[in-house]
Amino acid sequence: MSKIDLSIIIISYNTKQITHDCFESIFKYTTGIKFETIVVDNGSKDGSLEMLRNFSKKQPELILVDAKENLGFGRGNNLGAKRARGEYLLFLNSDTLIFDNALKEAVEIVKKRLKFGAYSCRLLNFDKSFQPSGGYFPNFWNLIAWQFFLDDLPVIGKRIKSIHPHEQGFFFLDSLRKKKEGEVISVSDEHHEWVTGAFMIVPKKLFDLVGGFDKKIFMYTEEMELCYRLAKIGYPTFYTDDPTIIHIGGASGSSSLALTMEILNMIYFWKKHKPYWQLPLVKFAFLFGSLLRLLIFGIIKGDEKARKAYFHALKFIL
Repeated sequence: MSKIDLSIIIISYNTKQITHDCFESIFKYTTGIKFETIVVDNGSKDGSLEMLRNFSKKQPELILVDAKENLGFGRGNNLGAKRARGEYLLFLNSDTLIFDNALKEAVEIVKKRLKFGAYSCRLLNFDKSFQPSGGYFPNFWNLIAWQFFLDDLPVIGKRIKSIHPHEQGFFFLDSLRKKKEGEVISVSDEHHEWVTGAFMIVPKKLFDLVGGFDKKIFMYTEEMELCYRLAKIGYPTFYTDDPTIIHIGGASGSSSLALTMEILNMIYFWKKHKPYWQLPLVKFAFLFGSLLRLLIFGIIKGDEKARKAYFHALKFIL
């Protein structure tokens, strides 16, 4: 059996058509590498499992894993990784579209890299505008900046190493503008930045070495936490401007769930990786930040979804 370059792992959860389109794009636009696709269905109720079974009959490179329940992003990907035989693992969201043989180009890039933990390419929105896809690891000061809206300010925001992917403080943006043709942009420094799990390649041996995604994180922040552990043992993240893929975003989660889970998981991250004395201050920052957002968006602006989301988040913080 010839060596498999890339194992593409995708989580399916009630995104039948989007997942189908993602697979269609993979098989249509990927040539010149040996790859396999592993899809883990997290207990979908919309007919996704039947669609995937039919698709796998046409494409034997597709391996279907029926989790029978919603394992979340991290545990679902860990389950898929156990079946993987490729030298590299590509964790790919189901709401992505591949074109221009992007996967072959990505594999060629990582094979030239002697030592790395995670890699991502450039993400585009559906209209092909630029989509920020990474952030800096959390520390006490950029957490405060996030909760007090400081990283959204016109001048100050550009100087803050933001936790979140957004253009105002996006650490890739200046590098992209200054990049010379053919140059590979490394975003690793003393902060060891992270990239989103929408498109993230990790060497399989390294993924297995660190134990994969943290099983205690159901969804949101799991890719950041993995990149953090990889960087801690000397395997930083890197990014390149090419290739590019489309990431639609927000297909299988709600903003309310994202908000609540992100806060809970960030507090868990602090318990696991940061000085214990900072934890009460971190919880206070989230409490104040959530109250501020509840007042501005939920009450003053009258956004009912925001009101419910931040009220729900406050219950978990308290």
